[in-house]
Amino acid sequence: MSPLRCVLFALPLLAALGCQIEAPPRPKVVNSYLAERADLANVRRIMVLPFAHEAGVAMDCSKVRDAFVAELQKLRRFEVVPLPAEASEDEELHFSLSRGRLSTEAVVRLCRRYSLDGLFLGSVTSWRAYTPPHLGLRTQLVSVHSGAPVWAVDAIYDAADRSTISDLRHYTDTTQQDDGNLHGYELSLLSPSKFTAYVAHRCVGTWIED
Repeated sequence: MSPLRCVLFALPLLAALGCQIEAPPRPKVVNSYLAERADLANVRRIMVLPFAHEAGVAMDCSKVRDAFVAELQKLRRFEVVPLPAEASEDEELHFSLSRGRLSTEAVVRLCRRYSLDGLFLGSVTSWRAYTPPHLGLRTQLVSVHSGAPVWAVDAIYDAADRSTISDLRHYTDTTQQDDGNLHGYELSLLSPSKFTAYVAHRCVGTWIED
């Protein structure tokens, strides 16, 4: 067989093999904002308020809040103050946010009462518990010293999207201990709590100071 015929014969085979080569998993970009170092320096003692949810979203938001509290504590950047059961300012804050303006008065009252530097507020914008899971979040950390957000994250993680699956595989490979389980990242697709913990980890992971 001539060299030219060999090349022409090999091309379809190489193309077929190329289609089967899977790209390595990689994290996807998260839409986030982080203020300047000077604005972040004095935000140390924070409180994570109960998460709200947008109209039409049915979810137990307490599980999302718990996942964020756990990830924020792992960050070792903040002192996360528990929210007392009798606190009512969170309802006023979420109501004012839904109307497009954060209640400065409620922020100041809550921060003074518990000696806080900032409040972490979150809202679930979309949620699908069944496979493929889907979770959309909007969060912000408001500094009581400046009265403005110093950290904000707006993210959607949809397991029906290839970029989310690639990101989830990267998360599993780089953060999860190898326990011999053959399912790997697929467990997070079957467990709403694991998927929520994964999304919280990615959102909190956007806090990167120079």
